[in-house]
Amino acid sequence: MYVADPVTQLPIPQGKASDGSGYGFDAPAIIWLAWSFAVGAPLMLAGIRLSRLTTGAAIGMACTLLIWAALVNTESASGIPDILLDALCMGAFGFGFFLGLLSLGRIPGITLLGTMGGFSIGVRIILFRPGLLDPDSLAVNWLIITVIGIIGFVIVVMRQRVAITLGSAAVGTFLVALGIDLVINKQEGMGRGLRYLFDRNNVHLVEIDTIGWHPPMVTEIIMGVSLALTPLLAIMQHYIFRQPFKRVRSDSLASLVTEHGTPRNSSNTVLPKVFVNDESIETETLKPENTSEKAFKDTSPANSPVTSPISSPTSPGFVGLAV
Repeated sequence: MYVADPVTQLPIPQGKASDGSGYGFDAPAIIWLAWSFAVGAPLMLAGIRLSRLTTGAAIGMACTLLIWAALVNTESASGIPDILLDALCMGAFGFGFFLGLLSLGRIPGITLLGTMGGFSIGVRIILFRPGLLDPDSLAVNWLIITVIGIIGFVIVVMRQRVAITLGSAAVGTFLVALGIDLVINKQEGMGRGLRYLFDRNNVHLVEIDTIGWHPPMVTEIIMGVSLALTPLLAIMQHYIFRQPFKRVRSDSLASLVTEHGTPRNSSNTVLPKVFVNDESIETETLKPENTSEKAFKDTSPANSPVTSPISSPTSPGFVGLAV
């Protein structure tokens, strides 16, 4: 089948509008269904607690979205097999997820999480009406989505913890809503709306324009509930998970030093006395509950008790532990 290009009037071959979603509950559909719940549910419930897993998911989702949109909008009339398109998208997610686990992925991950949180809210708002929020102008719809995404980015800059909790809840509820909708409406719900919003491939003109976007009532309810739950889940995460997003390990260097500069061992007790060049530096082994009440003693030789070292300290530079 061919249609005339509305601008050049040249014939354009038409093909199947493949987007990797599959049919019914076949393998490609199950892949997206499982992925939506596996990524969305943890973010929705505990994104602020998952630290590097959250930043990994954020970068992975951004990579997945970019690859999916690029392939759908550039494929030829012959199309790309759904299973291959899904494999490429999941590969992009895995690559982005790995980057987010690294220390260098922390800031990009948080930034993308906040931005995509706003982006996901904007997309749901746009999909509420048949033919999108503004049926006459795709640019207006994308402008609204972009503005809300920028708001998410600004929140990252102003209040990072708010951005993480709100971004996690927004992205998580979006993915869980997509998964629930795939179970109920299969490829005729949010999945079709996303394709109508993103897909502007010339070889898909007939199918996209013929079918259009008419959200089922159940899809509208699912999206509405997911939007309503977003701030509630963000507040829940904030109050339940009080720890910082990037937690410091208990055995880190900072945790092994008291407020007076005295080194501690892993059991939270002060290390024993040492000798350095015949001069003793006195520390005292304290119980954890008494450490806050004990001041660091004078380390001068006059105030230090004489202690027999393990071996003779007469040789220069001898270092020994007190018995």
